[in-house]
Amino acid sequence: MTAPETLVTPTATGRSRSLWARYSWIGWVVVLGLALLFPYVVDRPRFWLPNIGVRSLWLGIIAMSLVFLNRYVGLLSLAQVTIAGISAYGVGYVMVTLDQPFFIAIPVGITAGTVAGFLVALIAARTKAIYFLMITLALGQVFYSYASQAIEVTNARRGLAPIKKPDLEIINLNDITTFYFAALLAAVICFLLCRYVAASTFGMALQGIRDSPERMAALGYKVNRYRIAAITFSAFIASIGGVVLVFDRAQIDPDVVSLGSTLDVLVVAVIGGIGSLGGVFIGAIILTLLDNFAQDFTDRYMTLTGIVFILVLLFAPAGIAGIGAQVKRAFDRRRKNASDPGDDPQQEPTATQPTGEAITKGKQQ
Repeated sequence: MTAPETLVTPTATGRSRSLWARYSWIGWVVVLGLALLFPYVVDRPRFWLPNIGVRSLWLGIIAMSLVFLNRYVGLLSLAQVTIAGISAYGVGYVMVTLDQPFFIAIPVGITAGTVAGFLVALIAARTKAIYFLMITLALGQVFYSYASQAIEVTNARRGLAPIKKPDLEIINLNDITTFYFAALLAAVICFLLCRYVAASTFGMALQGIRDSPERMAALGYKVNRYRIAAITFSAFIASIGGVVLVFDRAQIDPDVVSLGSTLDVLVVAVIGGIGSLGGVFIGAIILTLLDNFAQDFTDRYMTLTGIVFILVLLFAPAGIAGIGAQVKRAFDRRRKNASDPGDDPQQEPTATQPTGEAITKGKQQ
């Protein structure tokens, strides 16, 4: 009787996991529905949509590129904001300096950001852990210094402006609600693209390289090439965030690629969940709410942001998106401890009875 009872528990656990994986899409549909209803339920759309909605979306897209690298490659890059800024500068340079239309500027900006990510990968792909983080941070600060001084390209501290939103006649992105939905569409596409790449054979190879690069190299995989491809892909995602950013701000200046902006994206990723592609948008919403409303309660609103960051690290190491899994593990642990036969003194005679019978039969024989 003991063996069948032992086999039931993992089967039930696997069944609950499969049910969770099968119906998890319902949660995403609910979240998407709330995002679609957001412009119609807020009392002041002209305040909420640009300051909370659109800003949370492009912050989330940039942070998603960071989380993709960390989750599937095991690399923490602090150059994602710089890559997004290069993409934004590409759009601004084409539209302001060269006076070209947006349908030329957007591909140029995304290409510039992706190529910048490829160059970063060539420099940093052979490193890992703290060395990769420091190299990407240093490259970001080099570009910040360049953007602050290159008058001919970036217009130095004054930046490039105005960068007008596209007007397609049928779809006018100057309308804040329309622009919000366009940014939401970009965020959904980036999320689905990251999920698709992660589930592909390329993504599986990346996870193998993350777990054991030596073993994957022994199997014939070109580890550095895969890392370069992954960093370049994440740069492409960050570049899309940079395009949304530049049209939201209607200008681009060195503050966009400053150390403070880099830390903002890192805070978004950690608060939302450094291992969750969708959780970054939760972190972005929390950060934008703190930026807009914390000063109404205290003059030290930056301190309040730091306190929230520390509390999340202490009580939810996996971020806000990981709280559900954290609670589920706690309940499963309690249920396992409660049903463990070894902890129940009444089960001890039953467990030792077959051994005693075997000894008695052996003596009789």
